[in-house]
Formats: sequence, C-alpha cells, structure tokens
Amino acid sequence: DILPLWQSDLQGKVLGAVRDYGEAKSCVRIGLKSGRYFNSGVLVMDLVKWRQQKLTQKLFVWLEQVGSTKILWGDQDALNGVVDGEFAELPKIFNGIVINNTALNEDLAVVLVHYIDYIKPWHIYYMDSNAKELYWQYVKKSLWSDLRPMDGKTVQTAIMTARLLYKQGKYAESASYYEALLKYFLKDKYQ
Repeated sequence: DILPLWQSDLQGKVLGAVRDYGEAKSCVRIGLKSGRYFNSGVLVMDLVKWRQQKLTQKLFVWLEQVGSTKILWGDQDALNGVVDGEFAELPKIFNGIVINNTALNEDLAVVLVHYIDYIKPWHIYYMDSNAKELYWQYVKKSLWSDLRPMDGKTVQTAIMTARLLYKQGKYAESASYYEALLKYFLKDKYQ
C-alpha cells in the first residue's frame, strides 16, 4: 500500500526522498554544504512549489555551472545540487535498493523496490531470485500483464543472457546468442 507515501508530510519542502547510500562521497563530489543527499528513484514532489521556485530552470543553470566532470548520477546529482539538503526525508521502506541482484536493505519490509543497476528483473539475463519472482507476480496483476522478459541490446547483456540460458539447460538458445556475437565482431568475415 503506497497511500502512506502519498500522504507524506513534506514539511514545507518541495520534495521528499530517501537518503542515499554513499551519501557522504556524493556530497563532497558535487559540493553540497548540507551533507544530505537523496536517491532520486522515488520522489514525492509538491509541483506547485516546484513551479513557483522555477526549479526546472535552476537545474539547467546548476548543470551548466558544475559541468559534466562532477556529474556521476545525472538527474540525481542535479536535483541534489539544486535542493542541497532541503528535502523531507522519507522512510527507507519507500526506496528498497536492489543492485546486481542484491537488496541493500533486506531487513526492511520494503514497499517499493528500486533496481538501480542495469540489471533489471524484466531482462532475460536477470538471475533467478525471489526479487525476480516477486516482480513478475506484480506484473501479472497489473495493466501490463502481457509483458515478457526482454533481451538486452549490448554485448555484455547478450553474454549474460547466453550464460543464463546455458545454466537453464537451454543450450541451443544460448548458442544462438554467442553466434550473434560472433557475427557482430567478425562482421562480413563470418560465414
């Protein structure tokens, strides 16, 4: 139930978010004075205040001033740079981080799961886990119940897909991914 998230008290702030792992390093990297840095995967925003404060324009100005050398996490860095600690802190249960098939806060009764790496449960190569099963259970209950796992579009994801298919005993399908990679690397030399 995400009703408590929608009812979050923003304490007069323009947005609410969960503080990020690695917060101290990110604050130093982008020059935050507050020492507070949030993960932008789940946000509750007061859009009236956002527009009144012209934060979209401020984001672009901040990005121009900072330049790309300090930016590591795109929109997240920019949002933090402009807000600089002036956000309402949401409970960690609303942004349960999963990276490389590993939940960073498994001990919490997480309400929203946020897959922060390029490995997502909707990709074929996502390793079997409880998180993957849970994801597909909710997809089946949703308006998008006809979704199916997707192939990746990079060399690395093709290799991961081939490995997973091999582990599942789907040898011919696995070999087709390796064959596609050979064709890609050898281009017109492949016969």
